[in-house]
Amino acid sequence: MSVVYWLLGLESPGTVARAVRWVLYPAWPVGFVFLAIAALVAVVVAALNLLPQNVVRWRTRVALAMLRLAGFALLVGMLCQVELRLTLERAVRPNVAVLTDTSGSMSLRDASGQSRLEAARAFAAGPLARLGDRANLVPYAFDWRLRAGGASAPQGTETPRPQAEGMTRLISAVEEVARRESDLQAIILLTDGNDTAGTRSSLVAPLLAARGLPVYPVVFGSPGAPRVAKVSVSEAAPYVRLGDELRLTASLSATELGEQSVRVLLQEDGRKAPVAVRENVRLGKEPVAVSLVAKPTRAGRRTYRVALEGVRDAASARLQAAEHKVQVVDAKIRVLLVDIPRDERKIVAHWLARDPVVDLASLTLLPKGGWYAQGALRHKDVADGLPDREADLYQYDVILLGDIPRSYFRAGGDVTETRMQRLVDFVARRGGGLVTLGGQNAYAAGQYQGSPLAAILPFVVEPTRQPQAANTFKIIATPLGLSHPILQLAWDPQANRDAWLDLPPLDGCNRIERIKPGASLLAVREFSESGAPGSQSAVQSPRSTMPVMAIQNVGRGKVLSLAMDTTWRWEMMRPAEGEDHFRRFWGNVVRFLAPDPRLEPNRPQVLHYQSRAAVGESVTLATRLVDPAFHPIREADLRVAVTSPSGKTRHIYPRDGRNAPGLYEYAVTLDEPGPWQVAATFGGKTTSDEIMAGEGDDELDDPRAKPEAMIELARATGGRFFTPDEAEALPTELRLTPRRFTATATIALWNLPATMILMLAIVAADCFIRKRMGMA
Repeated sequence: MSVVYWLLGLESPGTVARAVRWVLYPAWPVGFVFLAIAALVAVVVAALNLLPQNVVRWRTRVALAMLRLAGFALLVGMLCQVELRLTLERAVRPNVAVLTDTSGSMSLRDASGQSRLEAARAFAAGPLARLGDRANLVPYAFDWRLRAGGASAPQGTETPRPQAEGMTRLISAVEEVARRESDLQAIILLTDGNDTAGTRSSLVAPLLAARGLPVYPVVFGSPGAPRVAKVSVSEAAPYVRLGDELRLTASLSATELGEQSVRVLLQEDGRKAPVAVRENVRLGKEPVAVSLVAKPTRAGRRTYRVALEGVRDAASARLQAAEHKVQVVDAKIRVLLVDIPRDERKIVAHWLARDPVVDLASLTLLPKGGWYAQGALRHKDVADGLPDREADLYQYDVILLGDIPRSYFRAGGDVTETRMQRLVDFVARRGGGLVTLGGQNAYAAGQYQGSPLAAILPFVVEPTRQPQAANTFKIIATPLGLSHPILQLAWDPQANRDAWLDLPPLDGCNRIERIKPGASLLAVREFSESGAPGSQSAVQSPRSTMPVMAIQNVGRGKVLSLAMDTTWRWEMMRPAEGEDHFRRFWGNVVRFLAPDPRLEPNRPQVLHYQSRAAVGESVTLATRLVDPAFHPIREADLRVAVTSPSGKTRHIYPRDGRNAPGLYEYAVTLDEPGPWQVAATFGGKTTSDEIMAGEGDDELDDPRAKPEAMIELARATGGRFFTPDEAEALPTELRLTPRRFTATATIALWNLPATMILMLAIVAADCFIRKRMGMA
């Protein structure tokens, strides 16, 4: 019957078990009269062969008559467009989906000298290939997404094999395959059991079991801790100013590798030649922090890569490098120093003016009145000291306010102290940095209690009978202060502690009793009511210390307050061969307090909430918009164009929220690997940024094989778990039966090639017989 089904033009005739029903009908009914006439003509034409004048044998004459009757019948069937409707019962080979895990953890080489992915592909090409004689293997590959094709795809038909990278969405892949393929009898999983999304088999297994769809996992890799070395960038700034140093702190760790020495390289923008190298770094069980310094020479987006070199016996090199992107900004820190003539002003101004990333301007209040201006001032009304216009004041990034009496802010009968209030707005709204220094007219000594300025200081300014604390003293950094960026005189923790202990003593300071709640106390001094320095042990008692340095956030900016005004002694009294801790300290101050230079009025910026992005993740970006007075711009016509690595562009029109005016957040799903371009446009100004979607570290944080999760999945779905050593039995373990189903097929008999061939054969046979017998 298979030949008949083939002649009828049925698809896959070998799968037809039997035909349950045959129905013939004309697609173009012609009526009884036409059929009667056709039958009469057929009989007449056939009867011509039976006339007495025909001298051939009766058998030949009957054969010719039958041929002509058959030809006429076939012709009538073609004219009526006869069709055949068949109800068939088919028996086809079962479908089995084979899912191959190609995520990052499959790159580990702990499967008998092979990587897990190589072992999975070898199994698919060997024992699993024999299953192809009994079933249709439907290959898939998956990491964070599911793709057709995989380790079991036929040779020459598969798209380029994916490499082991990216995150895993194992259970999601199983769920999607079950949804795509409605006629599966089994699912075979070639995996290590890792699932970055977490084990969710309890949610999917009941659905698979209800469909009678068992899962047969084959787990590759060792469940023990793998031999890996890992590097991650634990501390680095998102931007650096051109001419300044970029310091990255990398954390190095190793598992099951023993003690060994390695090199740590810092590379820039993919160039092989490192910009910094650390030799003989000891790699062991405990994490090691390594600091690396680079000095960018060009503005723009830069990518720095920290890589390990010389790691032995590691199962994978994937974790031995980490990248950090940084924006190099060609913008100096604009500092305004406002003070009276004194040593502190002179030495601080001298060294800040020589800092490569500082653009210093200074205003000195002269003893007999008037102001002496130096440097790159951003306002013209220097005769009045601080700028009168808010926009001019906001041209600065950091303001150092020295020993300026409160009476200056009330000059000209300004009882509302407008300039002082503008300093407050400079910090809270503009996001600027403010440093207040000690002096004879500072804090309570200058009657600043109750002022707008006192409201934003980290010190509590309150009246006191002795506003000054005399005698020399040494700064004592608090534990919090020793870890604060401002107090980093050396990058090694012990060296930094020693540096603060070795600093020369200072001479006198303002008396500060306490700091405000929420402020951070960075340093204290030893103090006693007698005025004599206390002992070192007395530092442990709160009564024997007094705050001298504290910082707090105010709105978008920061305020640092110093009770002393003789830090110049650190510079002038240091040993000739000693480190210049004074210069380092003040450099730290202005760098930490300076606002983000990427935020400009009326220009959009693209902010990242996370430094790394993996393929398949949805990242949240933000754009902040401010006007020239740094007020947030509400309900702006902001357009964000997001271009994928393949060139597809989509536009987003975000809105700001009531609780975060001027902040426009939007989500981007990175569904393609490679560089994504983000361009934010507002008011004709565009800011562009790039997000590199690559492999996520979450996949390799714990890359051990997870057989327990796969055993649970197999048991819940009615399948069976296999190790690579047991996998030879997998093809025989599968209980596969031919899949039977009923289908209906409609065949246009009149239009079949076989029908036309049959008609030609009848005509040819009639002509051949008549010619052979000598008939006309």
